[in-house]
Amino acid sequence: MAERLLALAVLVGSGVYLLTASALPVGTAARPGPGFYPLAVGGFGVVVALAWLGGGVRRAAAGAGAAAPVQSAARGRVLATGGLLLGFCLALPWVGYPLSAFAFVSAMLRALGMRWAGAATVGVLSALGSYYLFGPILGVPLPRGPFMD
Repeated sequence: MAERLLALAVLVGSGVYLLTASALPVGTAARPGPGFYPLAVGGFGVVVALAWLGGGVRRAAAGAGAAAPVQSAARGRVLATGGLLLGFCLALPWVGYPLSAFAFVSAMLRALGMRWAGAATVGVLSALGSYYLFGPILGVPLPRGPFMD
């Protein structure tokens, strides 16, 4: 019951967001206006909420409405993700995006069970790739940190 109520709340919230965003000019795909992204996010939220609500109704009809208890391993992964995200946000202004992204991705993959060598390799590749994509290519001002100045 709680799952369906939460899905319904997300549906209503996404619908209100979508209606509010529809007042903004959308533009075109080549030159998107200020309403382009909010409309996409609102539409995505409505679709996800409808799928969530439908799944909850089907499970309730099938008699499997009771949620399974959260296992301690899953709880640990959730806490690790939250802690690592907090650490990433706190470290970002001090050490810059590349080093923060490397540390976050490497530690997150390690917490999910990957070996350190693989986690560090993916961390380096994702930090450099995302920095290059968002910094030089898209022009997003990312903090470089003291090591890149």
